[in-house]
Amino acid sequence: PFIPKIWVDLAARLTGTSLVEVIENPQTALDVLLDAALAIGADGVRQFHFPARRTSEQNGTVYEIDAKGKRLGRVDMQGGLGTQLFPSVDYRLEDPYTMAHCHYWKSPEPALRTLTDVKRICVPDKSYYAELGWADRQRKIMHRAGDSIAIIGDCDSATLAFYETLRGMNQAMFDLIDEPALVHAVMDKGLAIAIEKGKFNIDLGLRILRLNDSIANMSVISPTHWRQFIKPRITEFCTELHRYEPNVRIYCHICGNVLPVLADLVETGLDCIAPLDPLGGFTCQQAREAVGQGVALMGGINTMSFLDKEPDEIAQEARAYTDGSLASAAFLA
Repeated sequence: PFIPKIWVDLAARLTGTSLVEVIENPQTALDVLLDAALAIGADGVRQFHFPARRTSEQNGTVYEIDAKGKRLGRVDMQGGLGTQLFPSVDYRLEDPYTMAHCHYWKSPEPALRTLTDVKRICVPDKSYYAELGWADRQRKIMHRAGDSIAIIGDCDSATLAFYETLRGMNQAMFDLIDEPALVHAVMDKGLAIAIEKGKFNIDLGLRILRLNDSIANMSVISPTHWRQFIKPRITEFCTELHRYEPNVRIYCHICGNVLPVLADLVETGLDCIAPLDPLGGFTCQQAREAVGQGVALMGGINTMSFLDKEPDEIAQEARAYTDGSLASAAFLA
C-alpha cells in the first residue's frame, strides 16, 4: 500500500487551496487531504480535525483573532499552523474545546507548572467530538472516499508530543529527569484523551488509527526514558482500543532513531510502526530483522529526498531501502 505522509500544507498546494481557508474551515482541512491523496493515487489518507479559527493578515503575517477582532496570536504558517499565543491569552486547560485541539495553540510560557494544574486538564469524552461536528464532517469525507481509499483516524499524541505542547520542548527534556511525577501525571491525561479520540474514530467505522509521538525517539531521549514514560502508555492505548474493537489496526508515527526500542514497540501491541526515516540512522532491513514478521512497517524513504530528487530516483531509493541493498551509513549522509 502507498500511504504518503500528507499534511495540510502540501495538500493545500496540490489542490490550489489557500492555507488561510484551511485554518479557518475544519471541513476544508479534511477535504484537501482527501483530494490530494486521491489526486496522487494514494491507498490511504490521514485525517486531522482543525479548530475553526478566525484570522486576519498584516504585512504577510497571519494572526488568529477573536470574535471582536482582537489578536490572540501569530499563526505559524511555516510549521504546524498552530497559533503562537500572546502572553495576554491563557491556555485554558479546563476547556474541552482547547484540549480537543490542544496542538493548535502554543502558550508562550508553560501552560501548566504543578500537579495541581494537571488536575485542571479536561479529558473530553468521545461523544464531545460529535458535538463539535467532527462526526458530520468525517462522514462527508467517508462518503466521498467510498471504497477508493482508506481513511485513517488520528488520535493525536498520548505521551511526549502531548507533554511538550504544555511544557515546551526544552522544559520537557529537563522534566524527564527533574519532574518525573509531573511527566507521568500529564501523560496519563494525554493517554486518556487519545483513547477517547480512538473510540470516537472507531464508532464512526474507521478501522485504521494513527497515534503520534514524533519526538519520542532515541534521537531526542534515551531508551531508558522511553521505556519509563512512553512504552507503558502506548501499551495501554493499544490494549484498550484493541479490546474496544479487535479489528482496529493501530500505527504509531515516531520520527528519528527507534532502532533501540523496536522490540519494545512490538510488545506494546502496535500493528504498524512508521515512518522509519533513514535520517534516523537505520534501514528498513534492520527494522525488519529487529521486529520479525509480526508487525507491519511503514515508510523508509529519506524525507530530504523529496526536496532534491526526481520521482524515479525516489522510487529507486524506496526499493533499495526496502530490500536493504544500501548500507546503513548511506542514510546518515
